[in-house]
Amino acid sequence: MLGGHSLTRAALAAVLAASSFSTAVQGLFPDEAGRIDWYRAQIGVPKSIVAHTQEDRTTNILAITDRNVLASLKPDSGEIAWRQIFDPTERINALKVRGSLALTHSGGSEAHVRVWDAQSGALAWGFSQPPSPSYKANSGAAEFLRKSQDVLAVVGDSLVRLSPNPSKPVWELALNGTASYKRLVVQESVAFVIGDAVRTKRQPKPRLHVIEVSLKTGLVKQQYDVGTEQALGRSSNVVVESNEYGGYIVWRDDKNIVWNVHRLGMQEPMWDIYHAKLVQSELMPVDMLTSTLGELDADPGLIADKPRFTLTYTKDTKVKTIVIEMTHAKDKLELRKVVGFRSDSAIVAGSGGATLPSSGASQTERAVVAVRTSGDISWRTYANSKTPTHSGEFAYDTATYGPVTAATLYYAGSEPRVLIQTSGGLVAALAPGSNAPVWFRDESLAHATDMTFLELPAPASSAEHAAKATDPSILASPMSRYVLRWVETAKSLAAWPASGFGLFGGASSDAEPGSSSQSTLEALVPTTPLTEGDHFGFRKLSIFGTSTGVVAALSSQSGARSWTHYLADNGTAVAIDRVFISRRSQPLANTASLLTVVGRTGHGNAVVATLDALTGELLGDIHVLPFKKVKAFELPTTESATEQQLLGLATTGSEPRLAIWPATADAAKAFCALPEPVFFDLGASSGSSQLRGYRAECPAEAELDAWKESSAFSTSRSWTFDLPKGEVLLAASEYRGAQTTALLGRVLGDRSVLYKYINPHLVTLASRRDAGGIGIYFVDRVSGRLLYSAVHETASASDKQPFLATQSENRVIYQFWQESGSVEGAQPRSKGYVTVVAEMFESDKPDTRDESKAFSSFDLSLPHVITTAFMAPEPATALGVTRTGSQITTRDVLFGLSSGKLLSLPDQMFDPRRPKKAPTKDEQAEGLMPYMPSLPLDPKRVLSHGNVVFGIAHIKSAPTHLESTSLVASYGLDLFFTHTSPSGTFDQLSPSFSKVNLVVTTLALVIGCLLGGPMVRRKLTNQAWA
Repeated sequence: MLGGHSLTRAALAAVLAASSFSTAVQGLFPDEAGRIDWYRAQIGVPKSIVAHTQEDRTTNILAITDRNVLASLKPDSGEIAWRQIFDPTERINALKVRGSLALTHSGGSEAHVRVWDAQSGALAWGFSQPPSPSYKANSGAAEFLRKSQDVLAVVGDSLVRLSPNPSKPVWELALNGTASYKRLVVQESVAFVIGDAVRTKRQPKPRLHVIEVSLKTGLVKQQYDVGTEQALGRSSNVVVESNEYGGYIVWRDDKNIVWNVHRLGMQEPMWDIYHAKLVQSELMPVDMLTSTLGELDADPGLIADKPRFTLTYTKDTKVKTIVIEMTHAKDKLELRKVVGFRSDSAIVAGSGGATLPSSGASQTERAVVAVRTSGDISWRTYANSKTPTHSGEFAYDTATYGPVTAATLYYAGSEPRVLIQTSGGLVAALAPGSNAPVWFRDESLAHATDMTFLELPAPASSAEHAAKATDPSILASPMSRYVLRWVETAKSLAAWPASGFGLFGGASSDAEPGSSSQSTLEALVPTTPLTEGDHFGFRKLSIFGTSTGVVAALSSQSGARSWTHYLADNGTAVAIDRVFISRRSQPLANTASLLTVVGRTGHGNAVVATLDALTGELLGDIHVLPFKKVKAFELPTTESATEQQLLGLATTGSEPRLAIWPATADAAKAFCALPEPVFFDLGASSGSSQLRGYRAECPAEAELDAWKESSAFSTSRSWTFDLPKGEVLLAASEYRGAQTTALLGRVLGDRSVLYKYINPHLVTLASRRDAGGIGIYFVDRVSGRLLYSAVHETASASDKQPFLATQSENRVIYQFWQESGSVEGAQPRSKGYVTVVAEMFESDKPDTRDESKAFSSFDLSLPHVITTAFMAPEPATALGVTRTGSQITTRDVLFGLSSGKLLSLPDQMFDPRRPKKAPTKDEQAEGLMPYMPSLPLDPKRVLSHGNVVFGIAHIKSAPTHLESTSLVASYGLDLFFTHTSPSGTFDQLSPSFSKVNLVVTTLALVIGCLLGGPMVRRKLTNQAWA
């Protein structure tokens, strides 16, 4: 009978084992790929959008953005039709559209003119002008000639006429640095070049300078100054283009109520226009002195048949705007009011080249978008009458993406649409009669400056189990713990049939993967924030801070937006520098996760705000501190009242101070109760020649009791590190986040150990040398000691060839451009990008280590540094390293490549001890790979697969609950998230593992045991009687 009971227990154990396996593999099957690996292509916040309807009624929406991207968007969905990404140092200055061609002007002293096919994005032709020593800052413009594909452009300090596929200009005119030329007005036979004149001792006031040039010969016909106290771009002047009447400059002098109108090319006549005639109402002088002008179209040349501009004024405390149309009769200029309306908090914009389908004529509409104080958006379009032709409105909360800043009108087929932009980076298309955007794009994350991961609370079942498992009454009794385990197992068994017996994955998921454009109001305003994680830690919140003032939380698993919040000070976006998780939710305590955001106002003052990290709700006010240019970092203590981690805000200047957040008396006392003083460094910015270390000093108890937002600790300088003469700082790198180390040393082939030198205060400095090359310095930020230095004499760095570095444990990896020659510790001698690895140990002798119980920066011993170098397969734009929970898994080194790949290479490749000759037995036993001078570009090691992730500027990693797996996030222009397992998925079942076979086999065994049990018992009974 004992044998039968044993078989029954074995069968039950097999069933329970099958149940546990079916739960453990949730979320690990191939159908999870779309929710773990996700990619979002972006263009950045547009600075100019031109919507042009061609003769075949197709519409092109072309945009140039702050991220130096030229892009075409599909008018019906907002998806990217094509995009061209310019060099980061080559600012796009202008965009013009004519027919099927698009014209861009980019660069500064070294200028570039390019003509593109507006349908395909292919380059038709281009022209580049070498740098000019007499170039004036911000100078540059380009225009198509009328009835021609030739282009007129200001490049460097020259005006050139270009024909398609130019080997050289048709003609070139030297401008001789007389002005910063930003505007061209092209007529039939002449063109006018307009710019801000150079100020001189004889003429110190700002003014506009005009040059009239013959288009045929390039000769100057005349040049003169106009508009005293005027500069292009001010709201007191506007340049108006007219095919029939010529070009005009309209302006109002400071402290003058009269508008002056000047026709280009004619110093006389000049007209005076009075407000009353334009606005058709009497105004008080104070109202006239504050009136402003504005252009309606991003590309005025498209609608030069009927030139219009706007006049905005205030009457009886009400802001009003009128649209003015220019006409001409018998050499008499007439400016007439087309339409007027109240425009409090309104954007007035034109249509570009939109054509009214009803008439087919080349009429244009003007889109008017009014943002009411409630946040709702209403809009109306006008043609040539005061009656709106179309209108619409929808509910909008400015706390998500900020106020509307620009608008334009275009047509999708026969339906008019209004394209709006917000200061936070939202681009949305609105249609008549719709209470939601037809489509929208969130471009704020193309301007992300910092990012952090938030561990979401575990699912309810896991959280409940964790709470019970830590209950003291249960921990006190082994029987209680045993009962708890069986109760939880029974619950899993009860839920097993509902999950399809674990045959179909069963991982919970959040929303569908986020795309670069969305088409529903629910997507614009997520109704349910993501507040629950998964069993394996794949689903976290990826929280971004952006320079546009938007803080956004996305699911790391799918990219779906959980919440967004727009931060502004007096209507101006806060430029966010850092985001910190200052408190994490606890399963046993009713505490929410908190996010602390540190940024800058438009005036440079530090800003601190606290948000609920799970919902994005702003907790309290946005705090503007009386400090500028602060360096934010985490402090090793918390405030007792709120359990928030303290942040240090170090101010720069000749007498730095250290503010803290939260700025409360409890926080100040917690800071002063730290067992060790707080040290920080300043000066690690490009162009500096000195790094300085400071120590915070605590005041008397009475000052701590009266602590407030404007309070700060005084500091004393503890050390100074001066770069050698003739060197300036190029870049600096330091540890970010907590560092986890599983192994304190490297086990060698002979079983001896090289102990790692792990210094959490290490700062890596790279300097540019006047004598040529780059200097490398490892400095301790607490003591200021120089730990290691090296010089790469043939190295160079620039904006186009930047220096990059990352730190992890005892290793520093950096990359630079090498002109020629060799690199210390390496064989490569050819020109190209070089990756250098420096690994630090406590001694060059195995089994030798510092026996002190705690690390001290004041220890006089120096690390033993081993270096080597490799030729990189491609230039990198960002470096990173994978992280896991206990760091038992080996690390992968991550490269964001300029070609748009995210490359992951194993840590073993970067071992500086790799033998350059045939490896010895000890080296083979240690697993050292033979040295190869070049790093491989293995397609199987490309994490981004077929996605082209442009503009990778940052790579961050976070651990999951599985030691084998690490989350990886790359961001810059595009976003890409994935997960990787550097040492393989040793704690996971393979996706090819057959759960069906497991269940069938287990059931067959159970049935066999049940059927065979009576047979065994009879056999045992018969044997007993024999």
